[in-house]
Amino acid sequence: MATLELKGIKKSFGDVNVIRDMNLDVNDGELIVFVGPSGCGKSTMLRMIAGLETVSQGQIAIGGRRVDHLPPTDRGIAMVFQSYALYPHKDVRGNLGFALKHAGVAQAEIDERVNAASDILGLSDMMERKPRELSGGQRQRVAIGRAIVREPDVFLFDEPLSNLDAALRVHMRVEILKLHQRLGNTMVYVTHDQVEAMTLADRIVVFRDGIVEQVGTPLELYRKPVNTFVAGFIGSPAMNFLEADAQGSSIRLGQSDICTSNAGNGRVKLGLRPEHLMLEENGPIEGTVSVFEHLGGESFVHLTLPDQQTLVAKLDGELSFKPGDTCRLGIRPDHCHVFDRNDMRVAA
Repeated sequence: MATLELKGIKKSFGDVNVIRDMNLDVNDGELIVFVGPSGCGKSTMLRMIAGLETVSQGQIAIGGRRVDHLPPTDRGIAMVFQSYALYPHKDVRGNLGFALKHAGVAQAEIDERVNAASDILGLSDMMERKPRELSGGQRQRVAIGRAIVREPDVFLFDEPLSNLDAALRVHMRVEILKLHQRLGNTMVYVTHDQVEAMTLADRIVVFRDGIVEQVGTPLELYRKPVNTFVAGFIGSPAMNFLEADAQGSSIRLGQSDICTSNAGNGRVKLGLRPEHLMLEENGPIEGTVSVFEHLGGESFVHLTLPDQQTLVAKLDGELSFKPGDTCRLGIRPDHCHVFDRNDMRVAA
């Protein structure tokens, strides 16, 4: 079983603590996504799993076997990097089979594995092409195929789609998801793109400054973020945060009661996702349109509230506003998120 266990992992570069205390159990066949802003430690953690960085403290186990003291070749992993790192003088077949040939695998088995990988990734009709004759998406498929032929226990992906254009990223995202469903291997995927994370993950691990803020399924993080960082990072467009007042069991924005909460009394942050706001003739949220973005099937309305706070609403694409228009919005109370003075979620 290709489980992955991370216990008390810490990583420092001199006085800089990059990973502060990482604990995670990854189930066999699970696709885990590490997500977070640049510099948060997610790629460093992946490189420690791969054996490309040493662990300052803690243990890494794959399939119940401790591996943090082993070289990368003995860990049962295969890694796909952000750069394709293909051999320019070798054709697709040569790139796919190079690691196996170097490891002394018999040619018949190399051919069998290479042909199987090419069938899975749709590379069969381009096996004689050199990397310069391939598109970016095709090159990335070759890089993924090079990992597949090694038949690893765990696949590691380090931002593999970041060099592709927007349309190709969407296509390759779907291809990676299909690949996981077909192979059933354990996979750890690093990205700074929360849309990729939401699309691919069985569970998401949200990093910030070397600390894991929250681990959960995409819907768990979307519906019940533990703090404002996770709430603002997961979801597109980002969640709106408004200063509001907790009075008894009510959360008031200006003169309007928005929802109920156990926050007690005092100032709180009210989180409202743009897609949960709706046009409502007598809605409790009133503002002046500052910017209107029409995107075809949907539109984004940027409002300035009477107290000069701002928010964005995601509305129907058939609507039309111009700057200076007045807009009233409503929201279902169960779609409100309340955070305390320390930016932590307040239980409903």
